[in-house]
Amino acid sequence: MNSSVCRGWIDHRRHTPRIHAFRYRIGMLYVDLAEQEHMLGLSRLLRPWSWAPLCWRERDYLPSRTRLGVPLVDAVRQILNEALGAAPQGAIHLLTQPRSWGLSFNPVSFYFCHEANGRLAAILCEVRNTPWRERYHYVLPVPPGESCAFRVAKAFHVSPFLPRDMDYHMGFLVQDTHIRIRMENWRDGHKVFEADLALKRHPLDASSLRRHVLAFPWMSLRTVSAIYWQALRLLFKRTPLYAHQASEDGLSLGQTAHKDPNHARTDPERYQGW
Repeated sequence: MNSSVCRGWIDHRRHTPRIHAFRYRIGMLYVDLAEQEHMLGLSRLLRPWSWAPLCWRERDYLPSRTRLGVPLVDAVRQILNEALGAAPQGAIHLLTQPRSWGLSFNPVSFYFCHEANGRLAAILCEVRNTPWRERYHYVLPVPPGESCAFRVAKAFHVSPFLPRDMDYHMGFLVQDTHIRIRMENWRDGHKVFEADLALKRHPLDASSLRRHVLAFPWMSLRTVSAIYWQALRLLFKRTPLYAHQASEDGLSLGQTAHKDPNHARTDPERYQGW
């Protein structure tokens, strides 16, 4: 199988106006969307039922389309076609935290979209915010032969502790058994915040799913609890709050990112040397 169980670490660090940092262990699934039926047959721990230890169902993703009956693969390709004028027709791999014991929450899910020849052609980022439960997506095209380094204007209010008038600098690496994703928030030429996700992939089978559930029995709840605990710590530090700015339809708007060759050149070790 191309699908896998992923385990690793998520690091957050805020540089201004208050220094704040934390690091957590994290477990995720890396799902080849063509393998969904096979994946659901591996273990009773992973089922399409809401209250399963791990629940996989398409309508938890891109719900403005999948809850209308559009298969998730088609929903992803529709968005890419609307943003780019064409959609790659190869494999789509989704990095995500599945619903756990009835609770579904993903700050961000990543769809790695390939051409038929296997080349990574685009990355779709599906973002959710707290506590407003809105969704947004960013489309990141990957031209042939170029590194996965991007710069895009922030267009969706994610956290009450960060303003919306910022730029994202993003870097991705999916290589053999390792996945690394880095995201930085920049404002007026200064780095305000950075997050680093480092994962190791393990073959997806019944035993790896069992180990995953034992290691991360309440992953969705842990994620939500960590968000509110860190928010409380930021309040104690008197970190400024920013008023919520809703997206135009509050559901599933999107934006296409552009390559940032200057950023990739000036920071090669961060984005090209993983």
